[in-house]
Amino acid sequence: MGILDNLMGKKEAPAREGLPFNVSTSLRPVRLNARKENCLELLVTVANASDAPLMMSMAVEVPKPLGFENVSIAKIKEIRIGELAAQAEKTVSFSLCANSQTPAGTYAAQLTVSQHYRDYSHVLNYAKKSVEVRVV
Repeated sequence: MGILDNLMGKKEAPAREGLPFNVSTSLRPVRLNARKENCLELLVTVANASDAPLMMSMAVEVPKPLGFENVSIAKIKEIRIGELAAQAEKTVSFSLCANSQTPAGTYAAQLTVSQHYRDYSHVLNYAKKSVEVRVV
């Protein structure tokens, strides 16, 4: 998935037209094992496409069978990136985990990337993206 995309030159489409940033995602490894305690990394890359610095944050929400640790208690995780310089990009890693109760299937993790102004309570723009996590 990730290696072949880089070799073949596959580019992800912008999350929404007119945004001053682009969002791309990848999973390492590409799937989880069912009924086992194991984790994968969701890599989220945010690229600033504007000529001004942007204050950014991102949040991931996972469905009930998954979590951010082996116990799977936390379902939402937010990371505040801070100022992203003009024409710069930042990659953030989220650890998504399955446990002994996770059945096989395809689950959708909801990613929200937000652009803020002043402080983190004021949202200027946001983009939502669904990331499919396979459990086999």
